[in-house]
Amino acid sequence: YAVVAYQTAYFKANHPVQFMAALLTSEMGDTDKIVKYMEECRAMGLQVLPPDVNLSGVQFTVVGGTIRFGLAAIKNVGEAAIQSILATREERGRFVSLADFGSRVDLRLVNRRVIESLIKAGAFDSLGLSRAHLLATLDRAMETGQRRQRDRLEGQGSFFELMGEAGRAPDQPTGDEPPISEWEPDQRLAYEKEVLGFYLSGHPLARFREEAERLGATPIADLAQRPVGARLTLFGQVTALKEIPTKSGERMAFATLEDMGGSVELTVFPGPFRIAASLLRSRQPIVVSGRVDETEKGRVVLAEEVRPLEGVAPAPVEAADPFDGWPAAEPQTCRIRVPGNGGESRDLLESVKRLCGEHPGRVPLFVHLLLPEHEVVVRVKGLSVEPGPALVAKVEALLGQGSVLVE
Repeated sequence: YAVVAYQTAYFKANHPVQFMAALLTSEMGDTDKIVKYMEECRAMGLQVLPPDVNLSGVQFTVVGGTIRFGLAAIKNVGEAAIQSILATREERGRFVSLADFGSRVDLRLVNRRVIESLIKAGAFDSLGLSRAHLLATLDRAMETGQRRQRDRLEGQGSFFELMGEAGRAPDQPTGDEPPISEWEPDQRLAYEKEVLGFYLSGHPLARFREEAERLGATPIADLAQRPVGARLTLFGQVTALKEIPTKSGERMAFATLEDMGGSVELTVFPGPFRIAASLLRSRQPIVVSGRVDETEKGRVVLAEEVRPLEGVAPAPVEAADPFDGWPAAEPQTCRIRVPGNGGESRDLLESVKRLCGEHPGRVPLFVHLLLPEHEVVVRVKGLSVEPGPALVAKVEALLGQGSVLVE
């Protein structure tokens, strides 16, 4: 292992472009790792360029000191289509237009869906036209390409082909038909994510980078280094949301929060969800305050508060109080998560009841019994609590950090 570690460090230090291209290729099927290694490339000052039908290979390759995206990493572009593109390019040179591309590749393998994905990924950017223009003229370009292929099969070359010229292709703009402007940045990035699985040329949240730093938000990629139960602030955008009813008839949700370096699942219990449901359903940037938890699927965050980015006060640089971030408003509920492991659960529940009895108050108490296949939520009748730091410290000493949620 020491030898392998030394060799790896040597290649990364002395041949960084080649090393990172090989590393990206080795993880081509894992979107999360691709995102992680691309961030590493940016930190190292290396440029990762979009795929290009005139320059890319199957895998990530080194082109002039930069890393060129591999065609095999684009969704809907199969191996047979890639081989047709590469073989055609090798035999007859660069593609000069979309119609030229359609007239030379095997359109039985490189169909409309493939070409559309290539356009959205930026693989035709070297033609000098916007992606919006290329997609809008795709059907005409394919018709021209198919017609030229038929003519060649029948031995009827066009005048321009006989003269050794390509002529003006239908995807090239004319004076009467100016080129179509590019999509809005967010739409362009959304198409990239659709066909690549992530944003390549930028990120919709990049313009909020300074605000995220001002808030002291924890990067999602750093969650693995935070202990279970740690309080933190996250900044990002909800990319998936699943709402479910609880046993009591209320609604809660599981959401996927994404920032510029990764994503994490949020568990949003009924209290916070009632307040922030419309915000979670929107696509606008949000700030989430919560605790780190560990599940069978990995790290998650128990969301205690969800706020819009606008108007959020910056977090303190260093909290003097270990319970800094405690809800400033009057708590409405206290929830305690108890693992359901057979006979031991009864003893744990008795201990929880005793501890809660030592801190009576006016806040309703809910116990979440975590059974192997489902979760049972029980409102504890006749027992309300004062869910301050003292009670939380005692319960977490018994059940572990992150076992108490105050809403």
